[in-house]
Parts: sequence; structure tokens; C-alpha cells
Amino acid sequence: MAPSGRIFQASKIHLEGGPGDILAFLTGQEDIESVERLVPEHARQLPEGSQKVLVVRIYSAFPSEQQMNVFKLAPPGHRKVILATNIAETSLTIPGIKYVIDPGLVKARSYNHVTGMESLILIPI
Repeated sequence: MAPSGRIFQASKIHLEGGPGDILAFLTGQEDIESVERLVPEHARQLPEGSQKVLVVRIYSAFPSEQQMNVFKLAPPGHRKVILATNIAETSLTIPGIKYVIDPGLVKARSYNHVTGMESLILIPI
């Protein structure tokens, strides 16, 4: 699922779902930063009164003091959308999560015997 597809899913949940925060898994830091830039633009297109979304992110290279924002409660009237790599999959319990968006993909190391190099590739899980 492309980053824009995850934004659509999060918007659908935000507009149609009950209370609760959203955890969206993405495959890496680049995806997270891309979606984070798109969310405010997309939120402006939502109906009046539905634009209160707080986006926070978590991935291993993100400074630990900023990672702690995932544990803070969203301000009243806001829904928190957490953009995360699989760091949040097994090692964390984040209160308030009611919805999870998982693209079913993960980055994994792959060795190419022709080039003799390792690289990260997306694979279905």
C-alpha cells in the first residue's frame, strides 16, 4: 500500500470510526516523513470540525526524547495518528490505540549474489 493509501485509510477511520488513536505501520523513515508531510495537506480537505489530527512518529533513528511523544495523550478533541516502523510492533504498548493500519510489507536485508551486495527490499509478510 502506497503512503497515499495509508492516508486514505487513516482519513476513513478518522471520519467514520469511533474514538481512539490510529497506529499506522510504514516500512521506513522515508515513508514516515513522506506521510507526515502529506497529512496536514490532506486534513485541510476534510469537513469542517474534522481537521483535528495530531501526527507523531516513531522509528529507531528518531531521537528518543521525541519518540516519547507517542505516549502523550492527544489534546481534547484531537485524534492521535502514530506513524511507526515495526519498532512499535512488539516492543511497545501505546495507550489509546484502537485502530491499526498495516501495509503487510517489511524491509528485509537481501543478498544479491550477482553484485555481491546486500540491500533492503520490500517483502510481503
